[in-house]
Amino acid sequence: MATFILPTGRQVEKDAAYCVSTKARGRWSTKFFKSFKGADNEYKSVRAHLRNPDMVAYYDLQEVKLIKPEA
Repeated sequence: MATFILPTGRQVEKDAAYCVSTKARGRWSTKFFKSFKGADNEYKSVRAHLRNPDMVAYYDLQEVKLIKPEA
């Protein structure tokens, strides 16, 4: 079990290696991944949406973070 500190300040323990947190409409949503490849794909996908003004306007995307567990 790994301990993650989410952008909201909350600490969670999950059986995962990485997580990706996305802020949209003022709220954070988090997905957990067991591999770097899965997390990196999600991170790059959301980051690409952040560069598209239409997607940003539609989903009100604000930011995305790739989070590693605390050591």
